[in-house]
Amino acid sequence: MTRSALVLAAALIALATPLAAAPAGPIPDFGPDDPVIDLKGHFCQGGHGLLAGRAPTQRDYDWDVLDADLLFVPDFVAQSISGTVLFHCQAAVDGLASVVLDFGDPMTVLETRHDGLQAAHAHASNQITITLNATLNTGDPFSIAVDYDGTPVPTGFGSFDWSTHDGVSLLSTLSEPEGARDWWPCKDVPDEKFTADVRYRVPVEFSAPGPGLLQGITDHGDGTHTWHWRTDYLINSYLIALAITNYQHYSDSFTSTRGYTVPIENYVYPENFDNSVEDLSITPLTMTLMDSLFGEYPFKDEKYGHAVFPWAGAMEHQTMTSYGDILLGGGHWYDRIVMHELAHQWFGNAVTLADWENIWLNEGFASYGESLWFEMTGGQAGLTQWMTQTSGDGQFDGPVYNNPGGFSGTVYRKGAWVLHMLRYMLGDADFFGAVNHYYQQHLYGNAHTTDLQADLEAYTGLDLTQFFAQWVYGENRPAYEWAWAAAGGPGNWSLQVRLDQVQGNAGLFEVPVPLRVVTPAGDIDIRLENDQWSQVFTVPMGADEPLDLLFDPDDWLLENETEVAFDPTAVGGAPALETALVGNHPNPFNPATRIAFRLSEAGRVRLTVHDVSGRLLRVLADDRREAGPHSLEFDGLDSRGRELPSGVYLAKLQVEGAASTHRMTMLR
Repeated sequence: MTRSALVLAAALIALATPLAAAPAGPIPDFGPDDPVIDLKGHFCQGGHGLLAGRAPTQRDYDWDVLDADLLFVPDFVAQSISGTVLFHCQAAVDGLASVVLDFGDPMTVLETRHDGLQAAHAHASNQITITLNATLNTGDPFSIAVDYDGTPVPTGFGSFDWSTHDGVSLLSTLSEPEGARDWWPCKDVPDEKFTADVRYRVPVEFSAPGPGLLQGITDHGDGTHTWHWRTDYLINSYLIALAITNYQHYSDSFTSTRGYTVPIENYVYPENFDNSVEDLSITPLTMTLMDSLFGEYPFKDEKYGHAVFPWAGAMEHQTMTSYGDILLGGGHWYDRIVMHELAHQWFGNAVTLADWENIWLNEGFASYGESLWFEMTGGQAGLTQWMTQTSGDGQFDGPVYNNPGGFSGTVYRKGAWVLHMLRYMLGDADFFGAVNHYYQQHLYGNAHTTDLQADLEAYTGLDLTQFFAQWVYGENRPAYEWAWAAAGGPGNWSLQVRLDQVQGNAGLFEVPVPLRVVTPAGDIDIRLENDQWSQVFTVPMGADEPLDLLFDPDDWLLENETEVAFDPTAVGGAPALETALVGNHPNPFNPATRIAFRLSEAGRVRLTVHDVSGRLLRVLADDRREAGPHSLEFDGLDSRGRELPSGVYLAKLQVEGAASTHRMTMLR
């Protein structure tokens, strides 16, 4: 998209009045217990954590999966599954003698094959190690096949779920982040992408929607038929899903002004057909919005669609979103979720994260898609209202990158705010142009937060190091005390503004502050480049007498603010830091983590690690420390150098008689 086209597209959104064609529901009263947005966050906060399995190792990158042929055969009576996976691969190192797949220990490996011939294997610690029949070198092609069966034990958000709707059996999966291994052998890392044939052998009364294009349905004459789907776009393991029941199917379509048409295939519960058709009717409009701002639908030669499943949320399975039945009430209350999952097809599926520490690149972008939807349907007022509701109660917990809460509200909401503030700082043309540049650089590949920063900088020519340090890798937000006064007289008015940052839980935020000056002739928007703890600005106004001043009236900054009386003689400065045990990062961890704390003044500090019963396991510090931020590494060992097992531990900070604790989770 050209820069001029971007300006036009952004202007259409920014100036839009509510669209008559968009049956958008009201902006919900967003609260801390919203079951849709916060479901994953609540799950992680319950102690499950983000990474329930192993961390990626070099062995994952010694070979590449190029194409997969997957057969899944669920047994609805025994509530088990069998199947065969066939991977067409390529060696990426010399001397490759074995490969490792992720696969849950409760499942059974029946046979493994290398290039069609039986190969030895070992199945332990949720992995299959397959010994190749011959050693391979870089570039050598080969195939690996696994026959398996068993009764999956679900993990994560419910990776494998038997349920019913209206008395009818339903099988569904949600494998993000590492639940694919629970029910099929795979390389369960987010940056491994491949093309695939996916076949589902299911009872004839059931449908089995899947990724890509439907190649055909084969009736076996035994009460089962096989649905065969093929995707020629790269996909990864966690975006492959099961959604199998007696769906009622209907089609819609999206036609782009770019000259292509995408079928929209929806599979919904028969008993809720009318409500589903109504609520999903906005899908073409959401595709219009994404197409206009971020380029053509990335899977345009295949399809998009929805398959209903019993979850209080949705999951962006590639080209076939699994959509929670609770969202389909017929009143358009969750239009934002239709938008969120559609946005993931661009940000999350077409551009996949490099590792789970970068999950905000998926969820932050998709959450800002919701904001853009409210802007398209409600104009600036709709955007402002939604951003205000999602600004967080108090402070968000932890940084956006590698957030200790995993799929937390910080990742979703503050991730969206990061993009919102970048848009304000850069302006629409540069923001959408820079994001498109990032998107095109990593289309059908993987991205890291460092890639986003580098691509935005390359497009705009700006140094965004400070912005990313503050908002992506840092914590908390600025708190402003501000005051204003009018000076001068008719024809020579000026506006005096005092800005003081008073947050004691973070450093100085260097960010332009938006203000609106109310004058007899109308409102005038200005912004002040605030880069000091305390600043007084004088803004010439000429004939425009300042009658009032509004602080960030359109909610472009994630901040707290208080208006105070104007005192030109006041002397401000950096506030004292609050003494606090900040937390540990990462959390969960394996085997090491850093525990952060800050001190308002110098003093004796004792930092210890305990089990949940309070038993002392390790003293990390017992000495005098200077005022300021500090962090210490905990390596997962007790005071005798022994490895501690998986579990929940307590970090305890004691400073001058006051103590605070923080829960940490170790996953070996």
